[in-house]
Amino acid sequence: MKNIIIFGVTGSIGRSTLDIIRAQKNRFKILGLTAKSQVKVLRKLAEEFKPSYLVIEKEADAEYLKRSLSYSPEILWGDEGLKRLALLPSADLVVIGISGIKGLIPTYYALKSGKKVAIANKESLIVAGKLLKKIAKENQGELIPVDSEHSALFQLLQKEEYSKIEKLYLTASGGPFYDMPVDKFSKITPEMAINHPTWKMGAKISIDSATLMNKGFEVLEASVLFDFPIEKIKVLIHPQSIVHALIKLIDGSYLAHLSIPDMKIPISYALNFPERIKIPIKELELEEIGTLVFKKPDFQKFPCLKIAYEVGKMGDPYPLILEAADEVVVDAFMKKKITFDKIPFFIEKTLKDFKMDLKNFKNIEEILFLHKEICFFTQKLIEERY
Repeated sequence: MKNIIIFGVTGSIGRSTLDIIRAQKNRFKILGLTAKSQVKVLRKLAEEFKPSYLVIEKEADAEYLKRSLSYSPEILWGDEGLKRLALLPSADLVVIGISGIKGLIPTYYALKSGKKVAIANKESLIVAGKLLKKIAKENQGELIPVDSEHSALFQLLQKEEYSKIEKLYLTASGGPFYDMPVDKFSKITPEMAINHPTWKMGAKISIDSATLMNKGFEVLEASVLFDFPIEKIKVLIHPQSIVHALIKLIDGSYLAHLSIPDMKIPISYALNFPERIKIPIKELELEEIGTLVFKKPDFQKFPCLKIAYEVGKMGDPYPLILEAADEVVVDAFMKKKITFDKIPFFIEKTLKDFKMDLKNFKNIEEILFLHKEICFFTQKLIEERY
């Protein structure tokens, strides 16, 4: 039985991970759970699974948990709590379901302590992918992707030698606005952008999917995870979201990974790797789907995807600048400070105007400091214009 820690248990990845664990009770014991602010949800889950450790962001919420639980786990709080939990020697596996740059903290320290890390936090890989892979290699840690497209590539790449692979393909649904005329983009509201046609996700990632920035981030992730040149990683618009990734081989053959769009599939694979375990999900009925459509992405209509490719070719520190700028700009859009069509404008302006010398990050403290600096810079750009 594996001892497992779930970072970000109240989010969509965390909830789906719990569904897998409930269905595979004989394989996993939950050692620790973390949440940002949903303290009552965390309390309820703690009573169900009785983990030995809990982490919440604020000290006041930690005190609430100490008073209200029927048993006495060790309750930690803040960034230091995330670090201590990630370093626990008794943990066999950690799931990083935290969204945002905060997910870098447990990812780094879990790898530093030689753990297997099932990662769904794209920000960590974008801003510090090379550092994380270095730390993993030095300490016998392991990164297993949870994101559906990267899990699909990870599985496909188990079967073929790298020298025989010509291209990697990631698929994208296209989001809710792929067929909308670009001259109407200024009228798009946050409520419209959050309404993703295929996946149920958080607000930030839903908006990134609507701009195709999320797919750009996934291209950057794939390049880091699989040590593959970014110019050989392609994106296909695939509205059905049935084919999650493909690889093209040197003899002209293509291998594809297909499944229904359900995150429990890649999560179960990451938790049980290298084994496969049967899970209770709806069966894929290809005859009912009928037609699978693939289109080229429109870089003019969705410049965020083009920006991500350019950043990938430029290398460090530009992925860090891109991720931080996007975080601020999407937040400004959600708060209706800027319109949807201005998202790529402010991202590009930050990439162009922000100056820094440091490129080879030695630790996550440097990365987190620079991330804050970039966020502040982008906020000022928006405030000066509006």
